[in-house]
Amino acid sequence: MSPESRTARLPGPPARGRFKRVGVVASLALVMASGVVGPATPADLTGSGRTTAGPDGGCRPRHLEDRTPVSGRPDDGRWCRGPRGPRGATGPAGPQGLPGPAGATGATGPRGESGPTGPTGPCVGVDAAQESADFEIRLALTGGRTYAGIRDQRTGEKQTFLWTDLTARPDYPAGGAAGLPCDVTVNAHNRSATVRRVKFDVITTTGQIWEAACVAFTTTHPATLNCADRTGRPKPWILVSRQPVPDALNGGV
Repeated sequence: MSPESRTARLPGPPARGRFKRVGVVASLALVMASGVVGPATPADLTGSGRTTAGPDGGCRPRHLEDRTPVSGRPDDGRWCRGPRGPRGATGPAGPQGLPGPAGATGATGPRGESGPTGPTGPCVGVDAAQESADFEIRLALTGGRTYAGIRDQRTGEKQTFLWTDLTARPDYPAGGAAGLPCDVTVNAHNRSATVRRVKFDVITTTGQIWEAACVAFTTTHPATLNCADRTGRPKPWILVSRQPVPDALNGGV
């Protein structure tokens, strides 16, 4: 059969499908080429003026209505993320919850170190003597002062103590080498029916022994103590001679 007499044969369905796909590919290639070299559309711009680089130009398939189409057409299948909006206001604080249960008591810590020893407190002491049915004697040390007391025991008397402060007497040991009184004792003796001598002794913080002498008078009612000499001057405290020393045998200093 000659070429002239051949009838032009139209392509069948498979051939037409191939041509159609080739045409679509060519059209897409032409669109992509024009997008690369052509001017940028508003959808290509981000907050910095251009889209994020990537295989699809930084765009994703559209699935939200408020996204900007790449080509500006509402039927475009891709979208690009727009610039970030301002931060919203902080929401109101929620109500405070209830307090939780108390935790378990912890273990006891180690004992701390002992503190320094405090200053020595004032010495106190008391002694008593009764050598007569008429009266009795007391000697008291308290608050750094020494007091001599007498109480009348005769019928009809009030039988209350009368006190005399011996601290102000001359040579009372008040510190230094003599030390301070720290204990007391009484020695009473009936010398006669009218003169009854009483001796008051203190031992100091330095170990010294000091003595003061008084007389108990029962001619008065009630009985009283007189610690003055014949001229009326207060009798002084006297450092006892001798003083005790270690290893003494009927001796001293």
